[in-house]
Formats: sequence, C-alpha cells, structure tokens
Amino acid sequence: MGWDVFEVAAAETYPLRAELLRSDRTDLDLHLPEDDVPGAFHLAVTDDSGAIIGVASATPAAPMFTAPMPAWRLRQMAVATAMQGCGVGTAIFGALLERLRSRHAATLWAESRDRSLGFYMARGMHPVPGRHHVVSGVDYTDVVLDLRGERVPEPTARA
Repeated sequence: MGWDVFEVAAAETYPLRAELLRSDRTDLDLHLPEDDVPGAFHLAVTDDSGAIIGVASATPAAPMFTAPMPAWRLRQMAVATAMQGCGVGTAIFGALLERLRSRHAATLWAESRDRSLGFYMARGMHPVPGRHHVVSGVDYTDVVLDLRGERVPEPTARA
C-alpha cells in the first residue's frame, strides 16, 4: 500500500511521541526546542480514518562527529504499533530524504534506539563508531547517511 506523507505542525506529532517514545518519561516535554528551529519540518502519515499513524521530525543540526555539511537530524520517528511493518516508516523515511535532497542537505543523522538500528541500516544508514550511549536505561547509537550518494567516511567524535 502506498502511503501519503505530508507536513504537519509539530504539535500534531505529540500524541505518537507520547505513546511510543515518551511513555516511560511523562516528566519530559513533548515539545522539543529543535521543533522551532528555522527550516525544521514534521511529517505524518494518516490511516483511512484520518488518525496519524506515523511521524518524524527533521531539523538542520550539526552532529557531534565529523560529517559533510549541511547536516540534518532526524528525531522522534514513530509508527503506531499496529502499523509497524506495513511500510509506513519506509514511506516517511523516503519522503524525508526527498525533502532533504531538495534542500541540498549533505548528511542525515539520528540517535537511533538500538532496537531500531535494523530499520535505519536497511535504509543505508551506518552506525557511527564510538557514538553509543544510554539514556534512562535506553541504548542509543548514532547513525549517519551521506545524502550525496557517497558513504560517509568512518566518522570521528569531536573533541
């Protein structure tokens, strides 16, 4: 099934952020400072009833490792549990890449939950050596993709 991906206001991503990414951290604000960075955009997919079933946000941001600029950060990507494996995430990721390439972005990077690494790696992203960390008991690894069609050389952490 083809999914229509469209831009939404950051606030429209909050319900899925709360349900899938922040359910264990109700103390955290669903609004992130990066949501309002000039150029940032938020994507969504809806089901037949109009309910949002997938979201992601992107913001221009330099990573904490060496990478071609300009760089963009993928944040808060989530797909409703019942819709995972149905192509929603793939559609969002593809639409995100299309928008970033039209903005002449060179790098896409993200802090991936380790349980989601397979998704990102299947789409060409690579783990960044030395960029693994744990936040509130959740393992994360930075991943990167060179949008110019080249593999990003083994990144090195910034001092």
